[in-house]
Amino acid sequence: MRAYLGIPYAAPPVGNLRWKPPQRPRPWTTTLDATKYGNYCPQNADLGVFGRPGGAEDCLNLNVFVSKKASQSKKKLPVLVWIHGGSMWVGANRDYDARKLAMDGETVVVTINYRLGLLGYFAHPSLDGEGHPFANYGLMDQQLALDWVQRNISAFGGDPGDVTVAGESSGGANVLAHVVSPQSAGKFQHAIAMSGAVIATKFPAFAAPRPLDFAERKGTDFAKAAGCENGGAECLRNLPLDKVLALQTPYLHKQVIIDGNIIPMQPSESLKSGKFNRVTLIDGNTRDEGSFFAAFPENVSGAPLTAEDYPRRLETLIGSPALTQQALKEYPLDEYSNPSEAFSAALTDMAFACPGRAINRWVFDKTPTYAYEFADRTAPSYLEPTTFAMGAAHTFELAYLFPGFHGGAGEPVELNRLQAKLSAKMVNYWSTAGLAAEREAEWPRYTPEQDDYMSLTLPEPRMTSKSFDDVHDCGFWDKTGIY
Repeated sequence: MRAYLGIPYAAPPVGNLRWKPPQRPRPWTTTLDATKYGNYCPQNADLGVFGRPGGAEDCLNLNVFVSKKASQSKKKLPVLVWIHGGSMWVGANRDYDARKLAMDGETVVVTINYRLGLLGYFAHPSLDGEGHPFANYGLMDQQLALDWVQRNISAFGGDPGDVTVAGESSGGANVLAHVVSPQSAGKFQHAIAMSGAVIATKFPAFAAPRPLDFAERKGTDFAKAAGCENGGAECLRNLPLDKVLALQTPYLHKQVIIDGNIIPMQPSESLKSGKFNRVTLIDGNTRDEGSFFAAFPENVSGAPLTAEDYPRRLETLIGSPALTQQALKEYPLDEYSNPSEAFSAALTDMAFACPGRAINRWVFDKTPTYAYEFADRTAPSYLEPTTFAMGAAHTFELAYLFPGFHGGAGEPVELNRLQAKLSAKMVNYWSTAGLAAEREAEWPRYTPEQDDYMSLTLPEPRMTSKSFDDVHDCGFWDKTGIY
């Protein structure tokens, strides 16, 4: 196994390059030490298991994983580019040990960093007037990393004409952003969007994309808080990093910004109207996405969600008092063991499962589309114990692709024998996205008539005969206009 770590794909986005599109790095003239990870991007999270405050702005680096056998082969291998999750706020490429994917999947795996938080997703009127793309800096970083792959991956044994972009959570949302971004056209041929369908929602709750004018208002408020109310772009670029991190939380965008350029319109409208890049799409979610978001506050505070707090938490999630009242009737407490399970079910359906199915229905007749759901409800948890069953929670499938995944600072998990078999199957599916059409007897293309999806479950994955509507209340959310 060979791992090439910390390779710069862009110039350090510091000084005058802060809040500008990434630039290609200067060539180096000495041997690059690729034996250790590079810097991770600045983040101010204090989130218990996910907490990794710190980082450096000179963080635009990537890692390449390739088996020794593959690197010596004359045949070019498929390439998988991994975009990490973390609400576009936290996370790093170093969290994902891609050796299993590279070796067992016989693929070249590239894991990338990109700018996070306000350094990655930020808009301000003074930046709007500089004559270059702005706002979605993190997404532009990813596009430059994909350009690097096109130029260089053949030297590592990879095929630049067989590139899959994959990611989970906000990484999955970024994958779908590349599917709809004109500037990403031609940079990849396949996409795997894991738990990223929230990008297709419209409501201003949870993590829906927001328009440029909203982002610029938030940026103006941040500038005022930072003492740059009248200083413009120069003042913002001169702010100390620790000040940006200390102030950024109330002004964060945990989703892409609809800037009219990199993201030309609401992603849902791009997908509905056919204005997206034609690539093979594998799109799915976990069975119990929302339990992660119920567990997280419980882990941090030590207190489970109460019946009294359930309506308030649900309204915070949805953003509409009227729709919240309807949702409370659809997810009544008396149908669940506890408030956390009710909250989990509502969030799973609203932000992940149902917009994901909507995406598949919008695009299935325009591009090859394959649906899945990770449904191993015995999946091991790297979080602290909770008062309710986690099931197949958000992020729990990652350990099946990246052994030892633990969210940055949690405890690595181990898979049992059946889970290891499921892991092997998932590695095969993910590393051969370009062969999806050749295995349609095993995993047929998605059609609304069949509503078929691959259930990644135990004792083995299977196309399910159970309707998605038997598992998720999409009939309710489909009528709300939320996506």
